[in-house]
Amino acid sequence: MGGRGLGALALAALWGGSFGMAQADTRAIDTPTAEPLGHAYARWEIGAGPSGSVLSYFHVGVFDRLHFGLSYGMQEVLGEGPIDANPRPGVQAQVLLLDAPGAPTLALGFDSQGRGAWLPDADRFEGKSLGLYGVASLHLASQDWPLLTALSGGVNYSFEGEAQSIDFFASIVESIGAHFGLLGEYDFGLDDPDDLNRGNLHAGLQWRFGGGSHVRFLLRDLLGNADGDGKVGRELNFFYLFHL
Repeated sequence: MGGRGLGALALAALWGGSFGMAQADTRAIDTPTAEPLGHAYARWEIGAGPSGSVLSYFHVGVFDRLHFGLSYGMQEVLGEGPIDANPRPGVQAQVLLLDAPGAPTLALGFDSQGRGAWLPDADRFEGKSLGLYGVASLHLASQDWPLLTALSGGVNYSFEGEAQSIDFFASIVESIGAHFGLLGEYDFGLDDPDDLNRGNLHAGLQWRFGGGSHVRFLLRDLLGNADGDGKVGRELNFFYLFHL
């Protein structure tokens, strides 16, 4: 077998079983994948983005199939004006329903953490939280190159704001070797009457290290869905994974 084939098999082995619960990405960019965090693993995340925003998560794998988390965000942390803190923490939970060989991985979950500032008059975040969701993920390993493609798609229902309806999302995480990755994500935005009906398209680059920890550089709202001014948000994220 050639070197490229060996590299592909090695990568598949690294992500084997449930693609390595401690290795798998539980979230693409904003939307979840169906991968569990893994029993007794914890992941801390902090991200800094537009408007001096800082958003942090802490998740714990209670069982192999179940993880919980809390999050909290603030705006203008890196600016000069007063800090605008979210009124309450966000809560996350996800349970793995199906993980069978040759079939998509299926999970159900809840996430009350939105993006951007909290808008008290509208009773919502600038970017609405997912609320209840179901998600499926499928992994495809290349036979000739050290590539692993993770495809995810799901449906969600947010409880924020007056316009509450079903929405859909999809994502791709393309792992190149053991350390680098490309990220893409699209949220249809069907439950948001205040945007321009273009959907929310995000992309990013990822560098993985230490068996699950990684740094990400993200580009947000590539279609100008929020206000149509053509501005693309830039964000830097850091994830740290450890065993309890």
